Amino acid sequence: MNWMGLGAVAWILGGCVIPQDESFLSDIPEQRNRPPRVVESQAQPTERIIRGYGSGDLCKLTFEAIFEDPDVDDRLIAYWYVDYDPTRPRSEDARNVILANNSKVIRDDRATFQVSFDSADFNRLNVPGDHIVEVVVTDTVLVEGREPDGSNVIKLSDGGTATDPGYTATYVWFVRTEAAGDCL
Repeated sequence: MNWMGLGAVAWILGGCVIPQDESFLSDIPEQRNRPPRVVESQAQPTERIIRGYGSGDLCKLTFEAIFEDPDVDDRLIAYWYVDYDPTRPRSEDARNVILANNSKVIRDDRATFQVSFDSADFNRLNVPGDHIVEVVVTDTVLVEGREPDGSNVIKLSDGGTATDPGYTATYVWFVRTEAAGDCL
């Protein structure tokens, strides 16, 4: 009998005896934007430092990147830059649009940038010396100085608003172009 009395006292004292205000969510909060990511293990070329472009077997290079985004319905844009200088902003060297696909976090489409040393098209990589090839992926568009557009305003359930920013992720390769190559 003592055990039952002790159990009842513990049960009564275990709860809060002060009445609580009931507050319920009227709406499910809208999911905020999350950043995309470069799947580094799938990036091509696998070596991040490439020596001897413009000579031997390295007359052509193909750069590829695969991305993942937990926001499976977002469209991703990959911007390719060669030797980007932030003090002199300019447009990208190439652009790829990666569409949402079947609610997969990792996208099936690859962003691709191809260069050929023996091509008549001008490319900064064909100038002898050291270069940087960079892919910048964003779930919005890039504005001034490669910054993601942060103008996406969402309405909150309390009537207020909040800015849902865009995000970027980058991946870089270093390329040395040879002056006296045999690709011509």
